[in-house]
Amino acid sequence: MSEFTGMDELLQDFLTEATELLSDVDNKLVELEKRPDDRNLLNDIFRGFHTIKGGAGFLSVDAMVSLCHRTENLFDKLRNGEMTLDPEIMDTILAATAIVQDMFVMLQQGRMPGPADAGVLAALDNVLEGGSPVKKTAAPAPAPAPVAAPAPAPTAAASSGNEPDWQMLYNALLDIDAPAAAAPAPVISAPAAVFEAADEPMPLTELAPPLKAAPVQNKPMSNSPQQLAASAETTIRIDTVRLDQVLNLSGEIGLTKNRLTTLRADVMSGKMDTTTLKALDDAISQLDLLVSDLQNAVMKTRMQPIGRLFQKYPRLARDLARQLGKDVELVITGEETELDKTMLEDLNDPLVHLVRNAVDHGVETIAERQAAGKPTKAIVELSAVQVGDHILIEITDDGRGMRPDVIRKKAVEKGLIDIETANSLDDKQSLQLIFMPGFSTKDQITNVSGRGVGMDVVKTNIQRLNGRIDIQSTVTEGSRFTISLPLTLAILPVLVVKVCDQPFAVPLAMVREIITIRGDQVQEVSGRATIVVRDEILPVKSLARLIGWEETQVPQFGVLMQSAEHSFILAVDSFVGRDDVVIKPLQNIRPRGVAGATLSGDGSVVLVLDMEDLLSSAGADNSAIKTSRFLDKVA
Repeated sequence: MSEFTGMDELLQDFLTEATELLSDVDNKLVELEKRPDDRNLLNDIFRGFHTIKGGAGFLSVDAMVSLCHRTENLFDKLRNGEMTLDPEIMDTILAATAIVQDMFVMLQQGRMPGPADAGVLAALDNVLEGGSPVKKTAAPAPAPAPVAAPAPAPTAAASSGNEPDWQMLYNALLDIDAPAAAAPAPVISAPAAVFEAADEPMPLTELAPPLKAAPVQNKPMSNSPQQLAASAETTIRIDTVRLDQVLNLSGEIGLTKNRLTTLRADVMSGKMDTTTLKALDDAISQLDLLVSDLQNAVMKTRMQPIGRLFQKYPRLARDLARQLGKDVELVITGEETELDKTMLEDLNDPLVHLVRNAVDHGVETIAERQAAGKPTKAIVELSAVQVGDHILIEITDDGRGMRPDVIRKKAVEKGLIDIETANSLDDKQSLQLIFMPGFSTKDQITNVSGRGVGMDVVKTNIQRLNGRIDIQSTVTEGSRFTISLPLTLAILPVLVVKVCDQPFAVPLAMVREIITIRGDQVQEVSGRATIVVRDEILPVKSLARLIGWEETQVPQFGVLMQSAEHSFILAVDSFVGRDDVVIKPLQNIRPRGVAGATLSGDGSVVLVLDMEDLLSSAGADNSAIKTSRFLDKVA
């Protein structure tokens, strides 16, 4: 449309502000349903919607103005006491806000929205005239992204069907320039949980795509969709105090650089007295401190409060509970906890499915809760807290919980594990079975769940963020899903180890402790070498054999590592130490088990290992250490 020519920036500003306003309005509407007499809350909702309508009118988005005007009139009647809020009226209001959100998406894509769905408009008009809302306009739950497992990146090994030649890879790395850092791959995620009542069949672990809001007609606009989309993805709000800190540190680094330049000239001219060398050492120490502070300050500019993500979920939980005939309250804590913006975007879909599963599978119906002696209102808690250099996100419900025996039985029925394996699993290990691809416990597909994909994709996407997800569950009491994530993906704490005189880096988040391997510690279990650590029998896996190399010496040390599924001891030759590294992606090559590369302090190339990928791609024969062979060497 010609009237939008040259107004791209105004349109983008409107979409940014209005999207946040609408999300805030949705959350306050959910609160209003609990406190319908709260006049201040209703006034806040009215002002927010009025601001959205005003912006739409300035940009001549007539369809949005018309829809917002009707909804605003309804809010006005509510705050003037001319009508009383009930669930049906709230469904109509939320159906309208869902269509406004769809209109935002169309504007972002460069399309001018047409008139809103006639059924929603009729329902609004009917309510304004004192009638009942049209039942078919009940607000659907917002739809998450389509469920799809992330496609694996092409690898050199995959192209040939063989394991990668690690030494050739190292040689190749020495001849290439270090590539620029790349943004983490976008996450497309799936739902999340398996729950089981004490005396009922256990429902499925995954969700089908939910019902979508009524379609909105549209016609093309002249704005460039690519330009608008790029603007939305690359912008971030930063507190000016943080920018001032970056600027001040940059100035101090400039002064230190000038000092070093002067000292360098003195040294080059032969001035090597004690005073000059001490001044040089002090200047380098000062520069090291300033660079570290600048790095932290820059990282903080990427940090955003996780509340911006959490604020989407009260509406989602409310709509799904209404659809399923349940009474559920979503309690949110820790909204001020900060996380890297890129990680916030990638976390959205996994958390959407975890919250939906908690409402769908985790909590019981009102009748079931009454029969069990529980309060009719179920509580789902979503919390975030920073612990050290990690963020813990928990999704907890007070529902029916999961039954490990039923999970084992279903896994056997579907051929995912055999009976012997099932009998050897304890309850904690049994809960981990829900992460297996294809795991399902429900025989019939509904419009909410039953598609056969779920926790395996959620787990995969969490691992792509260098995180892990754990489960705790008690039958009849509820379940807790705990996600542990690093504060940022830009810098990864690692433990640098050596095998065959070659350094490798493993994520420090997986490391529990370091032990010395002695021959008298090694025991044979099913023909494999194991070590007992505090009454826990742990298999010993050779890093050299995991990457397809022959061991040139007996492993002297072990790294006790914890993955999502199990613990194990990684046998290595020696250690270099702990480090914080910036991972550089490998251009046009992605060997299995390699997350990227980094440079050590001496300038040598160090591969950063993706342990989960390495373990899943390596067979038992080329990773586990045979007891007899190992004992012969360490004896």
